[in-house]
Amino acid sequence: MSTRAVYSFIGDGEIHHVYKHCDGYPTGAADAIKNAMPHAWPLPRFEADEFAAAFVAGNKLGTGGVRLTPGFDRHGDLEYRYEIGFRFGELYVTAYEVDYNDGSQTSHRLFAGSLDKFASWAQKAQAGAI
Repeated sequence: MSTRAVYSFIGDGEIHHVYKHCDGYPTGAADAIKNAMPHAWPLPRFEADEFAAAFVAGNKLGTGGVRLTPGFDRHGDLEYRYEIGFRFGELYVTAYEVDYNDGSQTSHRLFAGSLDKFASWAQKAQAGAI
């Protein structure tokens, strides 16, 4: 499924963006973030650039598909965008749905909380329970 998303990794005044061409819906995003974990520093160490690299390592299966990008605003075909950081002793995810009105991109927040709570919320949303 080609649900496009940009993942922004935020920490220590830095932001690093990764574009993922498919599976950007919330349950796919939760899985993609979890795929990065074996390639990243063990928590509680979190560095935005290192985690962005781990995200690429955990999700790039071949050519294209996953790549660095200057920002989510550089893409006119996104359905979602995600901000990933470290707060309250755990990974923290903010999920946005992207809309296009009058040629401009707008986002509205769907969720903000820990990765575990995000994954649970995404499953419920996919099942139509939210």
